[in-house]
Amino acid sequence: MTDTETADQLVRRRARMMPTMAAIFVAQQAIYFSGPRMDDGRRLVNYIAISGWLMMSTVLLVLLTTGGSLFQSAAVRALANDESTRANRAAGLSVGFLATMVSAIGLYVLSLFEQLSARETIHTLMTIGIAAALLRFGLLERRALKDG
Repeated sequence: MTDTETADQLVRRRARMMPTMAAIFVAQQAIYFSGPRMDDGRRLVNYIAISGWLMMSTVLLVLLTTGGSLFQSAAVRALANDESTRANRAAGLSVGFLATMVSAIGLYVLSLFEQLSARETIHTLMTIGIAAALLRFGLLERRALKDG
């Protein structure tokens, strides 16, 4: 398989994967927030759950910033991260930042009426920011594939 074919396959997979990963990530967080509070006690299972979420968040950020081509050759990475992909990634990160800031304002107002722990607040902000960035990037990549 040539570098061009490999890059094309990677771009198509990335366009399908990013929105799906955003949905899975948000669904996992809905389960996390609907369960017992993680701040209630210092059980090992709480630390494992939080560590898993941190690792998933880190992996998603790496996928978002590298486009999922971290283990490909330099030629394939260059082909898969063309100008439109970089613009789509920048737009995704911009939407993620905006979603995080709007959520921070909302959580600040909520904190006037409801006590929020720092961990819950950070968890919420990171989840919203990462999911919004992944979703926007993935949808823009899918649109680019349909137009191209």
